[in-house]
Amino acid sequence: MIRLKNLIKEDTCECGGGCCSTKEQVIEVRINENIKVIPANKIDSKVWRKMKYDLRDQIDELVKIGEDYKVFQSAQFTSKTLKQIKRLMDKI
Repeated sequence: MIRLKNLIKEDTCECGGGCCSTKEQVIEVRINENIKVIPANKIDSKVWRKMKYDLRDQIDELVKIGEDYKVFQSAQFTSKTLKQIKRLMDKI
């Protein structure tokens, strides 16, 4: 589970300026936690296909994030590497 902060502006003043206070609201996002490791001797073509498509979708989502220093510590390098991985995954 990931907790995200959502800043909500309270419209308590009528001036319309920046004097309004903000209130933090914690939003909980549930992540699919059904990730498990499958032993190599139990992987067949159907399991491999499903694993490949799941992995490709995850890589696509990470590429969409791009160079974001809030997510990645070395954002430029990570973004470049993820794009290379995406190109290689398309060839498989």
